[in-house]
Amino acid sequence: MKLIRSVSAAVAAMVLGLGSTAALAGVLNINFGAEDNSQREAYKTLVADFRSANPDVDVHLVIQDTPTYRKGLPATLDTDAAPDVFNWFAGDQLRMMAQRGALDDISDIWKANTWWNTFPSAAITVGGRQFALPYQYYPWGLFTRRDVLERAGIREAPHDLSAIMTACSKLRKAGFTPISLGAKDGWALAAWFDFINMRANGFEYHQQLLDGKATYNDSNVRRTFAMWKQLIDAKCFDPNALAVDEHGAEAQLYAGRAGMILMGTVASASFPEVVRPVIDYQRFPVIDSGQAASEAAPTDTFQVAARAKNKADARRFLKYVASSAASAKLAKAIGSFPTNKFAPVAGTVLDLASYKVLTDAKTNIVQGFDRDVPADMAAAGVKGFQEFFAKPDQMYAVMNRLDAVRGTAYAAVADAPAAPARSRKN
Repeated sequence: MKLIRSVSAAVAAMVLGLGSTAALAGVLNINFGAEDNSQREAYKTLVADFRSANPDVDVHLVIQDTPTYRKGLPATLDTDAAPDVFNWFAGDQLRMMAQRGALDDISDIWKANTWWNTFPSAAITVGGRQFALPYQYYPWGLFTRRDVLERAGIREAPHDLSAIMTACSKLRKAGFTPISLGAKDGWALAAWFDFINMRANGFEYHQQLLDGKATYNDSNVRRTFAMWKQLIDAKCFDPNALAVDEHGAEAQLYAGRAGMILMGTVASASFPEVVRPVIDYQRFPVIDSGQAASEAAPTDTFQVAARAKNKADARRFLKYVASSAASAKLAKAIGSFPTNKFAPVAGTVLDLASYKVLTDAKTNIVQGFDRDVPADMAAAGVKGFQEFFAKPDQMYAVMNRLDAVRGTAYAAVADAPAAPARSRKN
């Protein structure tokens, strides 16, 4: 009887990724989306470290640029080409993946490793079950070129909307683009909407809007668009922003042609060494001082596909990357914070400034518009924000179209079926 129990325990351990034998090892297909070369190299290093620790696993790694990856990955999850492990992000679209049965239920490995004591679980829990491992989060904020601001006669970065308007005027007169913006990438525009709405109307209201419980036609949203229109009319942004992607926008800051940019701290990993000393970070400026601090801090996740062919080694990979050492090394390379609460942060001035922004916000954190709303709403929102940026006088028409989509997008989500129970066998 003892022998039977011992064999059963060993098998269970291997299935959960707690043991390692050649019998269970095989090809492990990993697909990642990466924003830039820094992220590509960070992911390559992570996988190389895993290979060194698990030489019996034949890892096949595919890395794509993020836009291509985000567009193509979801469809592969329903086919035999589904990867074993892939990265995605917390939010409504992850929940929908779980509900339609595209993700493997990994509650077993969460329970076996008591990850509730190590990682935030709320964002990746659906119906009481865990479907992902969060590995990094990164606050968005206003990055400024201190030297450019000084050349325009600005002694400190703007901390409220009035100061932004003043800074825009001074920077433009001095020959600089006040705010660099990659509007070709929808999430950059969505971030401006998120922050203006949160700062003007408060976190609770913004959350209601993201949840589909508030209308895009009400006075609060009108106020948000009106404030955004003020910035556009004041020529605060690059006039060619709709043709510029995030990398082009960042390049303007690096080259000293722009004074400010709104982006996530992950971009800091790609800062040229020569400009690091003159780039500062701060929270998005205040609009209504009576509103509690709130921030956008997206969380990225690792998942196992429901149609994965090698779920045992996929669990070994998750267990490996969950360690505090691996978490800290990856986050440092990417320019983010590890979700493992026992993993140290890098400790640079930028890290400390952005970390304080997060701690001040406490639980008032959103993933970001394009992550927190259903896919149909996200697509309509991005298109609407781009249309508004091109023709700000059309804001009422944009608001009407967004509200029309709201009327159907959330109903479709509510009608989505729950994820079926699935076997954990390979």
